[in-house]
Amino acid sequence: MTTPIGEDDLTAWVDDRLTAERRHVVELYLADHPDVATRLRQQQDQRSALRSLFDPIAAEPVPATMRIEAIAASRGRTRPAWFQAVAAALLLAVGFGGGWGVRTRTMPPQAGIGALAREAGYSYRVYASDAQRPAEMGASEKQQLVSWASRRIGSRVAVPDLAAAGYHFAGGRLVATPHGPALLLLYDGADRARLAVLSRPMDIDKDASMVSTRDGDVQQVSWADRGIGFSVVAPSATTGLQPIAAAIRGQAATT
Repeated sequence: MTTPIGEDDLTAWVDDRLTAERRHVVELYLADHPDVATRLRQQQDQRSALRSLFDPIAAEPVPATMRIEAIAASRGRTRPAWFQAVAAALLLAVGFGGGWGVRTRTMPPQAGIGALAREAGYSYRVYASDAQRPAEMGASEKQQLVSWASRRIGSRVAVPDLAAAGYHFAGGRLVATPHGPALLLLYDGADRARLAVLSRPMDIDKDASMVSTRDGDVQQVSWADRGIGFSVVAPSATTGLQPIAAAIRGQAATT
């Protein structure tokens, strides 16, 4: 059984770190997903450009003031002869091998459920805090919003009913993401608490279990079902977000 393609596979493909067998599997996947392939080739081009730009600098000699013996002398102590060789090797490892390794650990995810959650958090911070016009279409325009968003996204959308959880639909809008348009629905609860639901088609993680994440002042529950991703966002202090997400998932499954 072939392991599903994940973001780690895609990053390893860009960095040319896959085995021949796994690379073949990833390239078959990319052949069926030209948009993902285009994005990865752009990353490869950026990687090559960075290496071309900084390789000449990396080849320059280390300034005298930065050499190990100079630093040791300035601190009033000496190092054994082998110390300089080890230190130089470590510097090269960090300079040439560590740069892209750090990138894969610290850069935010660019696809899949992780990217969806990040996009939902960004949109929430921009629109949910807007006291004057958080939504493009209000609650009274729900049917027009559904029709408009369904056409733009290319998939039938629906507005979940969260009255049982104490939230009423306040309106919605289309927002831009790196993966195309997404629908942002806004709900108001007690004490002016506001909740949002972001949904869009998924190229990766088309069917994914619920994942809870927290990013500073907001928390999210994200998942995907039948090629559509959902991310429910609320302030970090909000309780009961997981049951709300489960209710939204149950309603979406029946549409």
